[in-house]
Amino acid sequence: MALPIHDDAPTKRIPWVTYALIVVNVVVFLFLEPAALQGGDANSTKGFSSTEERDVNAFAYKWGAIPCEIQHMKSLHDGVRCTGERDPSEPAVSGKIVLLSLLTAMFIHGSVLHIAGNMLFLWVFGNNVEDRIGPVPYLALYLITGVIATFGHALFHWNDAVPVLGASGAIAGVMGAYLVFRPRGRILTVLLWNVVYVPAWVLLGLFFVTQFIAGDDSVAWVAHAAGMGAGFLAALVLARIYPDPNRPLPRPTPGIGAFSRA
Repeated sequence: MALPIHDDAPTKRIPWVTYALIVVNVVVFLFLEPAALQGGDANSTKGFSSTEERDVNAFAYKWGAIPCEIQHMKSLHDGVRCTGERDPSEPAVSGKIVLLSLLTAMFIHGSVLHIAGNMLFLWVFGNNVEDRIGPVPYLALYLITGVIATFGHALFHWNDAVPVLGASGAIAGVMGAYLVFRPRGRILTVLLWNVVYVPAWVLLGLFFVTQFIAGDDSVAWVAHAAGMGAGFLAALVLARIYPDPNRPLPRPTPGIGAFSRA
């Protein structure tokens, strides 16, 4: 287990967009999501009352991104038939806009641990990426890689009607960009119950690789890998548009005809 706490890369501007994203996610979780999720877990509704379970499921199916709906660009309520995984007792919510769910899914979480972990990763890696490219390109990177991550998950679960939710795909995109911008940055990390500094390229490289060997079906690992890959590729382009202000300028070299007088 590797849990990042902080990095040693300095920033020159206040990361307002990172702050705003954290605030929006927390506000949605505390005030807009069903109260049962603040003490439970959407992946396991054991212990919920029938009313709580119904509310949680209705919320997830209305605002979460469902692969089968993305495939057909129609909601389950409109009669889409899914041959993959689905609990027949789950609701088909009316009035859902499938394209909008690609965005709303990024701002809802299934438990306290889910949102706490995501917001920690967003804070550790987001402030430096925002500092490098500025608030508007950073927000675009966050949202676009989040959508790509959701599509990546949907492609591997094309006929499933199980909602995917959470900001981890978008945050993985930010982590991919961090890997390009600050590969040698040191991340203070809880690693095997020790607190040590780990090079960013090691920590983030391990994160990417482990997505392909993880066995927890309740976690959208494909979304993480797709989001991180998209963020990495986008940052390769953005690095040319937004040069690193902390990079030392090259020393001038003498011209071809330069000489010294004795």
